Amino acid sequence: MIVQHEDVRRALWRLGAPNALALIADQFLGIADTIVIGALGTAALAGISAATSVFVILAIGLWAFPNAARILGAQALGAGDPPLFGRIVRSSALAPIAISAGIAALSFVAAGPLMRAMLGGIPSRDEAAGYLILRCVSLVPIAISSHAIAAFGTAGDTRLAPRTLFAINLVHIPLLLVLALGIGTHHPFGLFGAGTSSLLSECGGAAYCAWMTRSRREYRILDTWTIDIALARTAFALAVPEFVMLVMLLVPDAVTVAFLAPFGATAVAAFRAFTLVTDLTWAVPGSFGDAIGIVVGQRLGAGDLPGARRFFDEALSLAVRTGTLVGIVIAILAWPLTALVTLSPALADIAALPLALHMCTLPVKSYAAALLAPIRAEGDTRFSMWNGIIGAGVAVALIAFFTHVVPLGLYAIGLSWIVSWSARSLLSWKRLYRPSRSRISSWSAPLLARISRPK
Repeated sequence: MIVQHEDVRRALWRLGAPNALALIADQFLGIADTIVIGALGTAALAGISAATSVFVILAIGLWAFPNAARILGAQALGAGDPPLFGRIVRSSALAPIAISAGIAALSFVAAGPLMRAMLGGIPSRDEAAGYLILRCVSLVPIAISSHAIAAFGTAGDTRLAPRTLFAINLVHIPLLLVLALGIGTHHPFGLFGAGTSSLLSECGGAAYCAWMTRSRREYRILDTWTIDIALARTAFALAVPEFVMLVMLLVPDAVTVAFLAPFGATAVAAFRAFTLVTDLTWAVPGSFGDAIGIVVGQRLGAGDLPGARRFFDEALSLAVRTGTLVGIVIAILAWPLTALVTLSPALADIAALPLALHMCTLPVKSYAAALLAPIRAEGDTRFSMWNGIIGAGVAVALIAFFTHVVPLGLYAIGLSWIVSWSARSLLSWKRLYRPSRSRISSWSAPLLARISRPK
């Protein structure tokens, strides 16, 4: 369960490649919904764009809780304590399951007013509200599967993520065609059918993850069903700043929908084409950040600070080079990619060049995510929270300026995020390298000592 960190490239490939594949596979759920709903017209596509922008904020925000389990669990494994690792995973799952159930209940009241506020007079707003409710209910099984995926990844087995996403897509896509378009039944349910398909497929994914967790007895996750409340509180305290950080990462997208809505359904639909491709590119900084965090956390748990520093220095360089290369490729392929994910050449004509500009953010984003990884691994999630708040504030302010004062359309998004990610990088660099080079500290040792006492 300890990741061999001496060969940096091999460790990153082992941990990062399956995670990147899973992130891409996860996006296929949204891409499939967009292609199918796009067949129902621009208004329907605008509706799913608004609903999805809200759902993604909630879903990604819930990843804060698996991140907390990853921080604590990596340190426990590095210290050679599998029973503690199992107790961490089991106890830290309590909060995300409870919170996702609360969000699902609240969505029945809030989804309608929220979609009316975001979409204004666009006629698909009521259908979008129904879709959002179904997606919010699906957060409960998502919380279960994402927690299992994070636990397996922390133990060095990142294969569960792509396998789960493959299973979810295998269920979702056929159901989507049947329920949303009515293929074979002649009773299409549109956005409601798409939401139902997503809910059923996520339930299947959660069941598969639960079965796999039970079969991996060496992880000690289901040794008992007891919950360590003190440990659950520690994980929750780590997760709350992470939740804020992740939500702030995505709030600008929801705000952008509202900024673009006065320009009509076509502008919002073109933004959906834009975001589908940019979300795919998160596989690079996201997978590098997770892999670096796991290895650094294990090294800190083992008391090997020099090993953590050596691994991080080489991994940082690889992350930036990979982000640059992928950004160039996506920029070159911007038009065919935006046309492919929507099956609409007209939307691709609007979105392609702004997307190419936006790819300038990818090397900066990869640098920022890699810099933040060791800070989060040592448990300083409050810094990641403020990093996210400041970055989101910069992005929203600039998007508002470049859409309403200097009307640049979709080009506003790329320009705003270039500045935002540069600000995040600068803040993380100052935190990590000042006043002395590499502030990866031993703060994790007392944290691990506090949570490792038998209950």
